Amino acid sequence: STQSTWGRHLCETFCEKMEGPPTITVWENTYITEPKTDEKFMPSRIKRIAEAVLKDRLTEKLYSADDAKSWALQVSDEVKNRIKAEVKMARYKFVVQTVIGEVGGQGVRVTSKCLWDENNDNWTSASFQNQSLFATTMIFGCYYE
Repeated sequence: STQSTWGRHLCETFCEKMEGPPTITVWENTYITEPKTDEKFMPSRIKRIAEAVLKDRLTEKLYSADDAKSWALQVSDEVKNRIKAEVKMARYKFVVQTVIGEVGGQGVRVTSKCLWDENNDNWTSASFQNQSLFATTMIFGCYYE
């Protein structure tokens, strides 16, 4: 039959590369539906981390449209990595978005909409400005059951 031929082909292709029989991992539900009190998303702690990263990364920078994208990615990555390293929130998924623009006397609004569990999910933002540029970083923490 076609299925057994295909199955034999897969096994010949992949089984010879494996050492020993294949390992089957079974995941079971933990029934943990909300974070512990000390593992909740605390906006003030996260905001301090984001403010420190913005200040460290951007204080001496002069706005450059060519470099702004890479700076925004670097800031976002560093904020996310520091949150994971410094704050114990193992079951949270983080989304970090950074906007960098040139200071030119204009007004700017950065907004976002989310659909989430208001009891466990949360967000915060941090802003930075020097003579040449402004930056806003938004951090969203979504509890992953």
